Amino acid sequence: MPTTFATLQLGSTGAAVRDLQQDLTILKYYAGAIDGVFGARTKDFVMKFQQQNAVKVDGIVGYETEAAIERQVWVSRRPVLRQGSTGQDVRNLQGLLKGAVEIGQGDYNITKVDGIFGTNTRDAIIEFQKDRHLAGDGVVGAITWMEVSYLMSHDMSPEQIVLNGIFTRA
Repeated sequence: MPTTFATLQLGSTGAAVRDLQQDLTILKYYAGAIDGVFGARTKDFVMKFQQQNAVKVDGIVGYETEAAIERQVWVSRRPVLRQGSTGQDVRNLQGLLKGAVEIGQGDYNITKVDGIFGTNTRDAIIEFQKDRHLAGDGVVGAITWMEVSYLMSHDMSPEQIVLNGIFTRA
């Protein structure tokens, strides 16, 4: 179900600004009161995020900036996974890797989506990492999760990512 979104900028107030300040705090881009007021300090922190994340630097949180923030918050909340890990995060990872072939992003030979990070999943991750020019160590940390996140939003615009809650519902 699509969500609603309002651009945030200098002078904006309310819960959406508070959420922005909390997200930027999680990402270590914000150090200030989480007060729901988009003042000069919040704008400065937004611009710092934009500069360091290849987003148009204007101090305004539109779809592009919001999508980048949501992606990074999602990545920051992912656990490190490795052979022996189990659970829903492993199941989600396996599903994304299995679905990569359908969107033309590689075939990682995932035979089961069972939530068990075994040899097959490790081998798939190593191949995925190598395809993306990462160290092929079979461990899914922040850098690998960031690459996996692109499988979730393949061919989507920032507007589609935000309005469809791609990273906020996952």
